[in-house]
Amino acid sequence: MSELNSKADQLKRQADLIGLTREAVFTDEQAKEVLQGKITDGYLVKVKIDLDSLNGMVLILVSSIRKHIMELYAVVGTSPTFRRIRTFADHVQISTDLGDIGKTGGYDPAISENIGRAVHRAFTKEKLEELLPLWQKKDPSHISEILENPILMATKGRNIKLQAEVDKLSTAKFRYENPMKGVILPIPKPDDEAAAAKDASIPGISTEPAKGELSSLERQIAQYRSSFPKELNMKTVISPINGVEFDNLVEGMEILFRVPTETPEGLTNAQILGLIDEEGKISKEPVVGRFLGIAGSKTEYHIFAEGPNQYLLHSVEEHPVKVAIPKPAGMTSGTNKGSAAQGAKKKTGNTPAQDSKSSGANLFMLMGAFITIVLFGVLIFVMVIL
Repeated sequence: MSELNSKADQLKRQADLIGLTREAVFTDEQAKEVLQGKITDGYLVKVKIDLDSLNGMVLILVSSIRKHIMELYAVVGTSPTFRRIRTFADHVQISTDLGDIGKTGGYDPAISENIGRAVHRAFTKEKLEELLPLWQKKDPSHISEILENPILMATKGRNIKLQAEVDKLSTAKFRYENPMKGVILPIPKPDDEAAAAKDASIPGISTEPAKGELSSLERQIAQYRSSFPKELNMKTVISPINGVEFDNLVEGMEILFRVPTETPEGLTNAQILGLIDEEGKISKEPVVGRFLGIAGSKTEYHIFAEGPNQYLLHSVEEHPVKVAIPKPAGMTSGTNKGSAAQGAKKKTGNTPAQDSKSSGANLFMLMGAFITIVLFGVLIFVMVIL
């Protein structure tokens, strides 16, 4: 039986590796050559960060065939474990150490994500095409100079030191055997980068915005973003019956959101907000935000609120909706108290009637006993005379 299980596990592993490899190559023939070890389909860029009082690591998995980033991990914080991690160490050991840091909570998810997004933006497709020939020669010399300024700007840091190494490997094996799996999530590509990549694939469409031109909606959105260091994309909790209409929302009013955990970005946001416990379970409790305002056009309504730890909560609706608000704390308990009081009153009100009925029944029983005794006495008296 164990032999059958072992064979089944091997087949499953092989199928998973095939599926993962196909995501890094263009053809089945290339996938076959990668799995046979004839060619290698990727690089792992390992960057150690010393930023002011923080330390950390960035791991960037790049497809050398498709020439794009497949996964990017950024883990930055104050854990002492960071100091003993070396870029020349085996990537499995580095990933294991980072996974341990994730389990103990020794890193800052918000700063880590900002750094990850900055690295995504710095490593464009054009930049990767320049760097891949250097990585083929195991030359990581240009990585630090490319990333220093983007990371400083993303974190508003002052002093930074970067060390980088590049490993040639199978992207599928890295992803399949990753010790960080389920503990630390990859940083998703920023929305603006994803949109640009999509537009670039369509002939005749320019991916560069017109300089100095912002629409009215974009200007409204920029005003809300300017006061907050971090923005989280959320979904509005809608309540058609008890919700508050757009026109009746007041600045500072508490409204409810939920995290869209169907996407990698949503899972990262859930982790940032502390909605994922040690067992990996995601809380279904809504997130409370203080309403700031709505940036709207004819087809889009962008709702902004201040969330926990000064995060900017941002949701988008296609038409006006009724937004859910937290229930007053005393509503449920007040209802229960009212019901209990009413029940107690009912019970108290019935007590005299029940006592009256008991007294009547007892009196009737006493009278019956007295009459029986009298009749019995009369009967004895008559028998004696006769």
